[in-house]
Amino acid sequence: MAIIIKEKKKRKKKTDPYYELVFNYMIGDANGDTAEEVILSADNPYIERFVTLLNRLKPTSGTWGIVFGSRNSTLEQFLHEKQITADEYLFLGQTMFDGWGPKNGDSLQYLSEDSKAYEWMGQFFEGIRGETEYSFLVFQGCDLYYYDEYGQKHETEFK
Repeated sequence: MAIIIKEKKKRKKKTDPYYELVFNYMIGDANGDTAEEVILSADNPYIERFVTLLNRLKPTSGTWGIVFGSRNSTLEQFLHEKQITADEYLFLGQTMFDGWGPKNGDSLQYLSEDSKAYEWMGQFFEGIRGETEYSFLVFQGCDLYYYDEYGQKHETEFK
């Protein structure tokens, strides 16, 4: 008897390529893990910037983990500790939180009247979570996967 490896058949029907962004979270204080997935269009120009910014964040002083709580306070702590710039603060706020508006009249430079830009930025915020119905969530980083026109999943990396 022999082991036969079955080849995956490529789909005959092509689909539009896309990215899947997986937000990894620890539940509470190590009470388990969970993930949120969002689908991003392949032509979204903000993917690399968003993922690299989130993945480089470190817990702020006085905390042991990253919890995406209130819209402004979380990002303001990262800004105050110089983990992000003022421009990155605006960018993250507008991609992480639907309807987010910075304090003190800062410009909403990324959300212009261009509906395509608004659509691209809106693809991210569904994965941002600060809590579940029973506990808080600690952000553990993002993973990005690419699905080609045949529906095949590919890992990605940034260089």
